[in-house]
Amino acid sequence: MQADNQHNLIDIDLLRPHEQIDPIRLQEIKKQLIKDGIQREPIIIDGDHLIVLDGHHRIRALKDLGYSKVVAHKINYNDNDLILKTWHPAIKGSKQDLQTTLHDHIASSETKHILIRCPRLVLHDKEHNLKTNRKTIMNSILGRFRIKYVRNEEKARELVRHDKFAGCIIFESIEKQDVINAALSGSIFPPKTTRHIIPCKPEKCFIPLEKLGKCPHITTTSNLK
Repeated sequence: MQADNQHNLIDIDLLRPHEQIDPIRLQEIKKQLIKDGIQREPIIIDGDHLIVLDGHHRIRALKDLGYSKVVAHKINYNDNDLILKTWHPAIKGSKQDLQTTLHDHIASSETKHILIRCPRLVLHDKEHNLKTNRKTIMNSILGRFRIKYVRNEEKARELVRHDKFAGCIIFESIEKQDVINAALSGSIFPPKTTRHIIPCKPEKCFIPLEKLGKCPHITTTSNLK
């Protein structure tokens, strides 16, 4: 079944996520979908395994709102022109609360020198190596802080330097095979672990939500206030 602009309408339950959901971002996207009444852009999926590469929060929001399908664009994940990078979370809120929340994950001076490619917590006046993995770190802050996911490390650091954010966390990128393994095993990554740079990304589609089908359960707008 084809939607406008030759994008596919895919059953949401057939899709394989590789990332978790940020609950605060999810609520924001639900409100935007209700306000707009349309899906503005197709989600991006791997054509071989139906792995979600871009659009996790839109898919979850549509499903929570009772829709059974989503407009999707299939690509070849093995395309060498498709580049995989990462996002760097910049965290709003109290600097003291952020340091307290991540205190147990900060590496001591004795272990700092043996950590290779470890995550780094960047504050206005200092920087710390973090001794735990991305999933543990993100689980500590998700739902407790408002997060802006920044595509560029220097931009994330700049936001902190200018006191627009309490701090940011610098993560290393992962490999495409890690994404495939996570999606197929169900052991998925934290939100915004991957940033896919997609060549010839499809244009906006502006599909009315009523074309996406309805599931038996529907989340009411009263839950989103």
